[in-house]
Amino acid sequence: MFPGITEESCALAWSIIEPAVRSAHQIGETNGFRGTLMVLDPVNPDPDAPLFVAHAGEPDPEFLRNVEGKVAVTIRTGMDSSRVRQDFPHLYREGDIKYPGAIIREGLIVSFSGVQGHFDEMICEWMVATLRAVARERFAAADEADGAYL
Repeated sequence: MFPGITEESCALAWSIIEPAVRSAHQIGETNGFRGTLMVLDPVNPDPDAPLFVAHAGEPDPEFLRNVEGKVAVTIRTGMDSSRVRQDFPHLYREGDIKYPGAIIREGLIVSFSGVQGHFDEMICEWMVATLRAVARERFAAADEADGAYL
């Protein structure tokens, strides 16, 4: 059976990209090995019930608050938070977070906060790409099963 994206597949994807997040700091590209990542369920993207949350370094409540704020902008506008910031600033509301770092790809919303905004967004892109690869690998097994339905 193919379960789609799960907490377990998100944990696997995070374990694949987390070393790159650490390396980006070790080589001096990002301003820390810190941050919070959030993945929403693409079937029911509820920011109050994320599918997965992970931390680079020690958890920090400020980063969690920031990913929630970034997700709120992306859900409301249907766009990456950096795109809202750059091209559609008129869509901001009082109280919105001004930092980029949430993306939406084919219904999948991922947000990261903890380093520079452009690197926050890069980490989101890595997570989406890894989740898609993991899902494709698992779907291949489901495709081999009998029957037309998952």
